[in-house]
Amino acid sequence: MMGALSFTTPLILSALVTLPFIWLLLRATPPSPKRQKFPAFVILKQLQSVRETPDRTPWWLLLLRLFIAGLIIIGLAGPILNAPPIGERSGPIIAVIDDTLVAAQHWSKCRDAMLEAAAEATQSDRPFFLITTAPKRESAAIEPLTGEAVRKIADRLEPQALYSDRNAAHSRLAELEPYLNERADIRWFSDGLAGPDDQALANRLKEFGDLSVFIDRAAPKFILRPAERIGDSLNYRVERLRASGPIDGALVAIARDGRELARAEFEMADGERDRNVTINLPLALANDLSIVRIENISSAGAVQLTDARNRRALIGLVNGADRASESLLSGAHYIRQSLSPYAAFIEGSLQNLLESDASVIILDDIGKLRTSETNALRDWIESGGVLIRFAGPVLAEAAQGESPELLPVALRGGGRAFGGALTWETPQKLDDFSDDSPFTGIAIPDDVLVRRQVLAEPGGETTNKTWARLMDGTPLVTGTRTGAGVIALFHVTATPDWSDLPISGLFVEMLRKLTFLSTIGPDAVNDQAEVRYPPLRLLDGQGRLMRPDDTAVPLTISQLSDTPSPIRAPGFYGAQESPLALNAIDMETGFSELKLDGVALKPYVSAPPRDLRPPFILVALLLFLLDGLVALRLSGALRMRASAMVIAIAIAATFNLNDAAFAQPLDRPIAGRTADAALTTRLAFIETGDPGLDNLAEQGLAALSRELHRRTAIEPAPPAAINPDTDDLAVYSFLYWPISGDTPVPSDAALANIENFINFGGLLLIDTRDDERFVGAGTTPESQALQRILKSLNIPSLTPVTNQHVLTRSFYLLNGLTGRMNNNPVWVEADTSGSNDGVTGVIIGGRDWAGAWAADNFGRPMRPMTSGGPRGRELAYRAGVNMVMVAFTGNYKSDQVHTPILLERLGK
Repeated sequence: MMGALSFTTPLILSALVTLPFIWLLLRATPPSPKRQKFPAFVILKQLQSVRETPDRTPWWLLLLRLFIAGLIIIGLAGPILNAPPIGERSGPIIAVIDDTLVAAQHWSKCRDAMLEAAAEATQSDRPFFLITTAPKRESAAIEPLTGEAVRKIADRLEPQALYSDRNAAHSRLAELEPYLNERADIRWFSDGLAGPDDQALANRLKEFGDLSVFIDRAAPKFILRPAERIGDSLNYRVERLRASGPIDGALVAIARDGRELARAEFEMADGERDRNVTINLPLALANDLSIVRIENISSAGAVQLTDARNRRALIGLVNGADRASESLLSGAHYIRQSLSPYAAFIEGSLQNLLESDASVIILDDIGKLRTSETNALRDWIESGGVLIRFAGPVLAEAAQGESPELLPVALRGGGRAFGGALTWETPQKLDDFSDDSPFTGIAIPDDVLVRRQVLAEPGGETTNKTWARLMDGTPLVTGTRTGAGVIALFHVTATPDWSDLPISGLFVEMLRKLTFLSTIGPDAVNDQAEVRYPPLRLLDGQGRLMRPDDTAVPLTISQLSDTPSPIRAPGFYGAQESPLALNAIDMETGFSELKLDGVALKPYVSAPPRDLRPPFILVALLLFLLDGLVALRLSGALRMRASAMVIAIAIAATFNLNDAAFAQPLDRPIAGRTADAALTTRLAFIETGDPGLDNLAEQGLAALSRELHRRTAIEPAPPAAINPDTDDLAVYSFLYWPISGDTPVPSDAALANIENFINFGGLLLIDTRDDERFVGAGTTPESQALQRILKSLNIPSLTPVTNQHVLTRSFYLLNGLTGRMNNNPVWVEADTSGSNDGVTGVIIGGRDWAGAWAADNFGRPMRPMTSGGPRGRELAYRAGVNMVMVAFTGNYKSDQVHTPILLERLGK
């Protein structure tokens, strides 16, 4: 049904009374005479002495022109559909907007109501004041606005991923007092959600004028509570604001790469306000879970982000005693009881555990290990595993001769007991955790006492590796980083024999922290409480993950546990492979319906005002063109054939006649794989036929792609495996080629394909991965294979990379292109003054860059660094970023390399 129609300039409508005069004017004016060739004698023969009058304009053409004049007059009068009624009040309009995550579910209606109020302010020339209730870092000053200004604000105003702060809005109302000389028309466009200061805000608004509160009872307003883990299931609670009518929906679980992992449908009956919804996922998929959202609900409140702290570790248990793990005498029993809500367990021999997918292995009172077990366990730790050891009589006895291997500190023989007949001390309490301990922030209960412990050899190294200590300064837990992994030792048993720790809540939190290291990587071992995690993606009010803007700030672990605020925006923080999440909704977030005393709640308008001036003027112009064509036709200036041509052109312009039968492609179809690579940015590697080497290359480029996504504007898709014999290399910019001793010389077609890739702007990285074994040309199988390939591959002369090369300056300022090994030079084109924008097309080295980059799905490195440790791995990532930036952007920073020369020339 059509709403009210109004006009912004109604006086112009008085011009409609001129239409009869226009009719008479057009009727009295004959059309232009028609020109026609004729034989003079025929005309003379047919001459008659009859009085003739000029022909008149056809009546239908007169009506058309009158219609055009009417449209122009109405359009200039400013017609508005669904125009608000003109009230008798002339006071200002005050709009209070709940621009919150709950309002996001009916935001279009809220915006339409703002536009209606803006149209009314424009129509009656009334000042407009706008107040938003979502908290902001800096709120704009309250000042009078025009209707047009409000329209522009409404177009760009978006809901925030926060709840309203109505107390702050109440405080800001004092800014209105200087502008209000009469009672105002106040409209509160509410999200319908109750808060602690609702009534106070409403009462204050009523002091300024007549208050109307608008809510949308029709929109299904949902929130999603955080999951409660029950066994292998994730139990989410879905709540709705109003329990009226039956409704159904679904929860969708999404992986970190965007895949849909699971879907769980739910139904709510009339009167049912909440429903528990369970999602079941295997451990591998559960650890890949990133987002759970209510389907088709656009709100940050309908989204739950999962991070590394929600992932469940797979823990392997190796008991040193012949006791069942369910026995109260077994340390495995207390470990299982502490971590069962947060981890899955497997039990078996150490060899079987090393071959499993366990990310944490616990050795409970195991002394000496066999040499083969020690070496295998050390390799597992260096690749990113976490080893947790507990002391006991067996470990204490093993330390009598020499300290066992795979311990963070050296141990002294025997143990230390308190409370005996010959004691000189009493049982000890725990001291506060230091800032560099992974246990920082955990509260220490007063009732945890230690009666016996295994002592460490004193010294500075022991002090540096102590993560928890007793009040007398002796270590309770020591730990160290080994390669990409961690070794931690509890100097007490996992049973209550030596201390009260295993039967305390502190034991649960300490084990969780250590298990957490297996999911977020070893760099967190020495993280301090003040370490800040940069924002990766932030939630907007409609539940979309967006890139952070310049105002987003890094957060600490403690801040990520607080409620969201303008400086703590909900979203993902930290590393791409192990993000930390701050959600908009937690278990304590309020969610109840708004109720106000003394104020009537109104529904939102069904349709916003629409300005009809553009369509009226457009139709008038089209009809004016039609009138011109008709006039030309009647005067004979436009013949029938030309008229038909004009009509045909108009029809052709209106309808797109793309018939496949008349548009055959001139080129051969592009393969789907090539088209996908052309439309999606990807790094690529040349397949070698060695599954292990190809997997390492893929994992390395995948990890580098994640770093590029996190650090730069490049957002690569998963890497592609390339066969140069059959694939089109022109759609790739960066190509990694790992060389093994068995790598054959490619075919002529493949070599030509690779040469074209180098010559026309691609960057080829050839990696022999033999840097630590290379002492000269041809001394390793990989270098021999490379020599065979280079004999057939036409590449320019090479030179070692210097610190001034653009590769070391393209993004990071580096001293070289660091890899997993860094003993020998890296080679690039010697002369880049020709084509390719002065950029090298090939890089050759043996530094095993893919091995340095490669990481598993948890972000844990797959290969240990031969030198440099974690810092060296970071430099390797930076080298990879620089190489990719050169491949994609050319030498846009090369001028900076030559800045001294340019400045010297300018000085001359």
